[in-house]
Amino acid sequence: RCSWPLAALECLREEGLAGTSAARIASRCDLSWGVIQYHFGDRSGLLLALLERGFESLERSLPVPDGDVREPADRLRALVEGMQKGMEHPDHGVLLDVQVELGRDRRHRAAVRKRAAEIRSRMTELWRKTLSDFPPDRVERAERLATLGLQGLSLERAVVGRRAAHATDVESLVAAVAATLGID
Repeated sequence: RCSWPLAALECLREEGLAGTSAARIASRCDLSWGVIQYHFGDRSGLLLALLERGFESLERSLPVPDGDVREPADRLRALVEGMQKGMEHPDHGVLLDVQVELGRDRRHRAAVRKRAAEIRSRMTELWRKTLSDFPPDRVERAERLATLGLQGLSLERAVVGRRAAHATDVESLVAAVAATLGID
């Protein structure tokens, strides 16, 4: 038997969200539709469980503030690079599609929004802890700029592929975020 989250992600990557059924995922794991239905209820329940696994994985992948790194610029770079690594993971786009679809479903909208807000709060806490020598409002603006910039780069990469200038774009983003904080 295979791992249902891996099978689901594989199906979603290969066939897209519209082409992936719970029965197809069950088939890849040599499970019956009844087993999937018993554990998840329906396709949306399976996607919700997959999204929760994705959120847990994202939380585990967040960078841990390094007490040995004293320079603010180095701490900032570690944060941005950690976020970038998560957003460039092949499953990020798949899980984002799942989040958008479930966010449209009235049955799951509140749960998806609540969990996304928890992750957002965790990210804000991480930024504040890592850059505690700066005013919280500036750290919050810097975090928001980094998040939006990386989301834009992630979207661009999903649509047009990785460009040669991608590393330069990330460096420019780090410089802009550093300027928001007043880091030279």
